[in-house]
Amino acid sequence: MSEEWTCSRCSTVNVAERFGCSNCGLLRHDIATVGSSVQAGPPDPPTQQPAEAASVDASEPTPTAGVGAPYPTSSGTVPGWAPPAGEGATASAAKPLWRRIPIGWLIFAVLVGGGAITGWYFNASRSSSGEITKAGDMTAADLRVGDCFDLKDPASDEIGDVTAGPCTTAHEFEMFFVGSLPAGEYPAQTVFETYLTDNCYPAFDTYIGKSHTESELSIYWLTPSTDGWRAGDRSVQCAAYHPLVHVQTKSLKGSEQ
Repeated sequence: MSEEWTCSRCSTVNVAERFGCSNCGLLRHDIATVGSSVQAGPPDPPTQQPAEAASVDASEPTPTAGVGAPYPTSSGTVPGWAPPAGEGATASAAKPLWRRIPIGWLIFAVLVGGGAITGWYFNASRSSSGEITKAGDMTAADLRVGDCFDLKDPASDEIGDVTAGPCTTAHEFEMFFVGSLPAGEYPAQTVFETYLTDNCYPAFDTYIGKSHTESELSIYWLTPSTDGWRAGDRSVQCAAYHPLVHVQTKSLKGSEQ
């Protein structure tokens, strides 16, 4: 009858012909040596019954292989041995897409996307025919004949943006003339006055249907600032308004006021 040996780890009794425990795979304690591999062929008969596993002194370093060594946990402890599939693996989880996008791109996207959404929400818009259909902010230089608008700050010396909207909504001003001066040095005040006299007054009479000298309406004009002129703005714009009625809800065109 074959002699048996007992696994020092799980106490499973194995036949003498097995080199490793049939339950946990631990190498037979009387043949395992550091740096050796198991050779094929039956083992030599043991000369004596294996002794019980000796207790390990806590002050002594724990062996990494050999008699009583724990089951290997990383490749390279015993030559020719590899850990089971998945054991000891360090596969990194795939990063979600947003983590692979450089943070600068995210900031840029937020600024561009946020600016576009904000502009769409707050800016005035026109129909395909050019009429303002949605009230909102508009650069004064973009105002056209027939546009109705309000000044954001009537006391300001320079006008940047205005609040434009359909003439059927509450407003104060209505544009009736848009022209431009020729390029050159920034014009003197007399040049602007001459241009307004020669262009805005006749345009007012035609648009309102009544001479400006007889009308109850007044004229408000916009001319380029020195900075705007240097940037290429040559526009001159004239708008009609009522000096006593600051809220209009219809167009003044053809009103003969």
